Amino acid sequence: MARGHERAGKVLFDSPEELHLFDPGAMTPAPHVAEHIPDAGAFFVDWAIRGLNQDRAREIESAVNGRRNQNGWFPLETLDSIGSRGFWRGPLTYLARMTADDPRILQEWACDGLRDEQVGRIEATVDHLLHQQGHAAAATWAVAVRPRTYLDAEVLGDRLLAAWEYNLGSIRAKDVAKSVRRWNR
Repeated sequence: MARGHERAGKVLFDSPEELHLFDPGAMTPAPHVAEHIPDAGAFFVDWAIRGLNQDRAREIESAVNGRRNQNGWFPLETLDSIGSRGFWRGPLTYLARMTADDPRILQEWACDGLRDEQVGRIEATVDHLLHQQGHAAAATWAVAVRPRTYLDAEVLGDRLLAAWEYNLGSIRAKDVAKSVRRWNR
C-alpha cells in the first residue's frame, strides 16, 4: 500500500498503517510541528491593525490575545459566539471568516491516505483539538498518532496561510476600521 507523495503525507512502508491513537488531553505543541504552523491570532492581528491608530490596534490585539489557550495558541472555539453573517460583533467577525476553512484543511491533512474506517476518529479528535487548543496542538497530535506516515507540517502551514489570505482578500482596511468603531459603541 505504498503511496507516492500525495497532498500532505506519504506512507513510508508497504503494510497497512498502524495508528497510535491516544486521548490527547492538554497537548503541548511539539516544536518541530509548531515552527511550521502559523498562529491564526498573530496573523489576524498583523492583518487587521494595518491603517488603524494605536488605541484601536491595541483593542484588537487585546481581544485576540485574551482568547488564547494556556498553550499560547488560538483555539477556534473562542469564535463560536462571534457569528459571521448579519450578526456583527466587531473585527473578530473577520477572524471567524478567516479561519472558516481551517477544520476541513486540518482534517484533510491529518487523514491523508487513511482508509475510511480510520478517518472518523482522526477527524473528530483533530477538530476537537483545533477548537479547544489551537492549530499546533491538533497538528502535533496527528503527527504523533501517525508516526509511520510523514505528515508534513510545513504543507499544512502553507495551506492555512493560503486559505487565510484568500478569505481575507475581499475585506478592505476601511471595513475593519468601521467594525472597530461599531464594536466600541
